[in-house]
Amino acid sequence: MVKNSLIIKHNPSEGGGLFEKILREKGWTKEILPLYTGKALPVSVEPYGLILIMGGPMSANDEDRYPFLKKELPFIRQVLKLGKPVLGICLGAQLMAKSLGARVYPGPHKEIGWYFLNQTPSAKSDPLFSLLDPCFWVFQWHGETFDLPNGGICLAGNEAYPQQAFRFGDWAYGLQFHFEVTETMIKTWLSHWAEEIKKARPQPLTAPDILRDSRIYLERLQKQVQLFFGRYLELLEQGF
Repeated sequence: MVKNSLIIKHNPSEGGGLFEKILREKGWTKEILPLYTGKALPVSVEPYGLILIMGGPMSANDEDRYPFLKKELPFIRQVLKLGKPVLGICLGAQLMAKSLGARVYPGPHKEIGWYFLNQTPSAKSDPLFSLLDPCFWVFQWHGETFDLPNGGICLAGNEAYPQQAFRFGDWAYGLQFHFEVTETMIKTWLSHWAEEIKKARPQPLTAPDILRDSRIYLERLQKQVQLFFGRYLELLEQGF
């Protein structure tokens, strides 16, 4: 088992966050690939035991505005078809879904801040989601959603966005929410995209409201992430 990870970034402020800390603790190395700088995707994925595809402010459908997406989508499709372990976050999950032929489209409204999710019955038998609370709060920042790709198993959702997490194959997961988030990341995003919060409809919360909620929910979220991602790495090391 190769304990080396590839973290694909689509903008400077959306990196691995808490995942990077857990990778270090578990003795994994990481390579960071900032696609937004023009860096090329790897020719081979054999050097990597895990590929993380992070978020970004663009749409998975913005291939004309962001040419790197045109190369990333077939790359993701190939990696998924090979059965490689992949974890996609927010945009990363949408790119996974689109690469598998599913539709990505605007949702009923933006989710910015803390939202409640419920696990689906399928989550009870999932090796990772079965470790989590059946209902839990997550940090969100998105306005688009996706259809469940063929072969995907829906693991969590809410009324507005029923597709919030899915598994494809044995070890590829797409999460609409930001499981990787840290307090520093939240503060950075609230500063960088303050106007987006103001313009979002319906959006009853302000940046101070979201920071207040973070003090309530972030610690529990990070405990859930430790369970999920820590066990993920352990299973990968065992050769799944």
